[in-house]
Amino acid sequence: MSRARKIAVAALVVTALGIGVGYFRWVVPTRYAVGIGAAMLAKQVCSCVFIANRDVADCRADQFSSMDPIRLELQREAGRVRAWVPAFGERSAIYRDGFGCLLE
Repeated sequence: MSRARKIAVAALVVTALGIGVGYFRWVVPTRYAVGIGAAMLAKQVCSCVFIANRDVADCRADQFSSMDPIRLELQREAGRVRAWVPAFGERSAIYRDGFGCLLE
């Protein structure tokens, strides 16, 4: 194998290792944190809408600005709130009479 080919293979291996380390260093913890944030937002908005009888916009205004990237879907008939960040994760909370809002 020529010297140029060895250098190219070594560069490819180092790049692949860098991508792997980056994935486990930043992407995996981010997915975990997004799941926690989505769960918190789903639960709080569920309680705000179904227990306190407030509007979703009012409930959303009470949240931290760091929650802005998290999207919400209110399913009023089902008593469910779904919160998610595309490509990272989602959580939902459901209202149960006598129990309040529970994470699913």
